[in-house]
Amino acid sequence: MKFGASTWLWTSPFTDQQITLLEKIAGLGFDFVELPVEDPSHFSVEKLKPVLTDLGLTAVICAAVTKERDLSAGSLATRKQAFHYFESCLVLAEGLGSPCVVGPLYAPVAKARLATESLRSAEWDRSVASLAQLAQTAGNCGVHLGLEPLNRFETDMINTVADAQRFLQQADSRYLGISLDSFHMNIEETDFHRAITLAGEKLIHLQVSDSHRGVPGEGNSDWAGLRAGLIEIGYDGTIGIESFSPDASSLAEAVCIWRRFANTQDDFARDGLAFLRQWWAGA
Repeated sequence: MKFGASTWLWTSPFTDQQITLLEKIAGLGFDFVELPVEDPSHFSVEKLKPVLTDLGLTAVICAAVTKERDLSAGSLATRKQAFHYFESCLVLAEGLGSPCVVGPLYAPVAKARLATESLRSAEWDRSVASLAQLAQTAGNCGVHLGLEPLNRFETDMINTVADAQRFLQQADSRYLGISLDSFHMNIEETDFHRAITLAGEKLIHLQVSDSHRGVPGEGNSDWAGLRAGLIEIGYDGTIGIESFSPDASSLAEAVCIWRRFANTQDDFARDGLAFLRQWWAGA
């Protein structure tokens, strides 16, 4: 199993100028780094790849899905803009050797509305068609797309593994999979073990924090059920700590991080990694 950390734990947005942060993540003992792509122009493969190689870090690319990047939109111009963004993420993933691009790729985060069933159905169909098309590009890049279910306060489209599986069945591409986040699972899934086994071979990435977005092991998440499910499906991929820093003001406001979960973000990462290694070892 490979353990990583998202740069969102410290900063937003990450740019390829922040080499010292990558050095810190490697120094803390992580195997990989999650790189959220808030702006593709912030990233240079030529600059980042040798740094990651020297540090012994691999990368996982995470999409930042805003309203301008909406594959479910009724506007063709908006969908084209979204395609351009996601294709940039795929090129970055291919260049850095990331096996996947993950996130709520199907629709932007935090649509504040109570939609009619007909509107939701139309958005679902457009998103399915768009991701089936995007998956072809992903395949050409040798990269998989991981759809992340979000909790009900952040999306009304895919909240559970069952929702994601229904979406994948309709989109029908071997380059589409599922990326899970234990924070969202803690809100929407009734059984971690069952959710993981339902994801099965489609699970391509896992993000973790605890139930309160805090340090893994310090909340009420079902870590035993999560581990049992991962063992049952033979998962030996990537598990990344994703939370956010109250010092990254705009992002902290968006994800409602109002307090610190550790004395420093370094402590958050260090303690979280120590817990995860013990947890996975069954200690």
